[in-house]
Amino acid sequence: MVDFDVTSDVVEDLSFGSTVSGVGQVNAPDSTNWDCAIGDLTFLLGTSQQNPFVRETADFRRQRIDTERNPGEQSIDSGYWVRSQPSWHYGSGLSTAEPLEANEEESQFRYKEGGGVNPWTAGELTLLHETTSVHSSSATNMSVLGVQTGVLFREDAVLTYIDNAGTATAVTWGGTGNIGSMTDTGQYYLVSNDTGIYRGDLPSSTGTLIYNNKSTPPYTLIRWIKSRVMYADGVDIHEITDLTPSSATLPTTLFSHPNSGWEWTDFADGPTSIYASGYSLENSAIYRIGISTTATTTTLSQPVIVAEMPRGEYILSMYSYVGSFLIIGTTNGVRVASINDDGSLTIGPLVVTDAPVDDAVAFGSFVYVTTRDKGNAGDRTQRAGLFRIDLGQTLNNNPLNFAHAADLTIPSSSTATGNAVSVTTSDDKIWFCVTGTDGGVFKQQDTFVDSGWIETGRIRLGTVERKGWRDIRLLSKSGFAGTSTAYASTTEEGLPSTWSLAIIGSGENKDITGKLNVAAPSPEPNLYLAFNLQKDTATGETAKLIGYQLRAVPAPERTRLLSVPIMLFDFVTDRKGLKIGRTGFAWDTLQKLQQLEEDSVVVQWRDFTTGEAATVYVERVSFTRMTPPTNRVSGVGGIATALLRIV
Repeated sequence: MVDFDVTSDVVEDLSFGSTVSGVGQVNAPDSTNWDCAIGDLTFLLGTSQQNPFVRETADFRRQRIDTERNPGEQSIDSGYWVRSQPSWHYGSGLSTAEPLEANEEESQFRYKEGGGVNPWTAGELTLLHETTSVHSSSATNMSVLGVQTGVLFREDAVLTYIDNAGTATAVTWGGTGNIGSMTDTGQYYLVSNDTGIYRGDLPSSTGTLIYNNKSTPPYTLIRWIKSRVMYADGVDIHEITDLTPSSATLPTTLFSHPNSGWEWTDFADGPTSIYASGYSLENSAIYRIGISTTATTTTLSQPVIVAEMPRGEYILSMYSYVGSFLIIGTTNGVRVASINDDGSLTIGPLVVTDAPVDDAVAFGSFVYVTTRDKGNAGDRTQRAGLFRIDLGQTLNNNPLNFAHAADLTIPSSSTATGNAVSVTTSDDKIWFCVTGTDGGVFKQQDTFVDSGWIETGRIRLGTVERKGWRDIRLLSKSGFAGTSTAYASTTEEGLPSTWSLAIIGSGENKDITGKLNVAAPSPEPNLYLAFNLQKDTATGETAKLIGYQLRAVPAPERTRLLSVPIMLFDFVTDRKGLKIGRTGFAWDTLQKLQQLEEDSVVVQWRDFTTGEAATVYVERVSFTRMTPPTNRVSGVGGIATALLRIV
């Protein structure tokens, strides 16, 4: 037992020596004389029934208060951390499931990537419609154009009309050699090659040459815009208003690009303008051609540049949407530009960045774009196919950044290895063509694909601390016979189909919960989820997922608190019976202990009675004075309690 003495019987004096980081050092006898040390301050313990030495785990949960206008999951104190997703209609492209790349509202309705699924109806996820080959081709140069009751398909030097039933009719278009471009007026089809322009009655009558090229160009481009033909013959742009000419000589050139290596790639219309895109070397730009109208004439002005792409990004295609937006396909993806009242353009960021975009078409509020061989069929499987952009849903408070997701691809049974390069509509269906071996024309069907996938991206529940991932609840729509399966991983390694299976919802199991102990047997900071939808093999019906709920408990590294009672007297008797001290020692030591508290200095804690050593900071100091204020007492003295937090 260690006693304290408030008399002036001093055997050995204690004094403070040099200062380190503002903390005084005690030049005391060997540490075996003391019970503990906080930094360079040594003490005797003052433990008693009234002043116990307490060791406890610090609280790591914070009380949550729901401040939202409407109640939500944060209103429920279940002991779990919960994340739910009730919809996916903001599309793909979010690598984290927390609002790091987007605002909170958007993040709860988006996902990372997927394929074979339709997320566009709010509150449900279903399978996409499948596609089928309606005309085979192994050509390398092709495009498809919707006309009346079918589509026109150009493949190298061949032109074919395919009706909505899939019946193909060869079209004698009037020329030989590869067709460079085609368009239609609603009455005629027009095709161009190195010789000139050919015209035929829709949909499949024999064509005739109506205009000769001025020279043999390396490329041609033809578009029907604002009741006239815009035609690019090499670097020259022509305006053609007469489709039954008496002479095959092209009209006077409207504009010749001064760069002999310039290639015109597309024309598109606006409310008061016609736009022409092209590129040469590292430069790509959009030209505006103004329109002046009188009572008797309409005149096109000389083209002027209204937009330039970042260096190395080339414009491949343009598509005008209801006179408000210009869909710009580039070598880097898709940009959406707004068409201003004066004909100028405001160009937005890249929306789809998976692949070069050669063509686009609108259907309702959606725009479908080709992505060559980078279409996503789900489970990270890429096939020739399309992406879909929802022009009715902006993202990140940017009026030109839109929700998007992978869409139609060639069927899983197809052996086509080329690129989706052109897309159109007919029969209220999407059609697209694929170059290369076993390619050709593919058409959207009413039936569903067999399987589709989405991935959530990284889930952290707002913190990098470890979580004990407990279970996942899967909710499917009643009355739908397909299956919905949830997979989970803490690493995201491998294909989602190889992750740990958490739960399968099918038949009457429309609200079912699965454990995550296989995917996450120990606490981890991250979790990745993937969902697989499959149609019912008997009925062909799609599964319909309407939401999921993930539950976890926090599992951070626990912080320990030490509540240490220590003696603070001017004079004490140490563990060896040596009486030591000096007048004012207790007060000086208390000041230095409080300075550690104020500065939050990280110091070493040592307990000589147990051998424990730990890095701590002083969180709180309290002091109970036990010496009465009389002349008999040499100074301040009592029991100080230091609350130490182990770092």
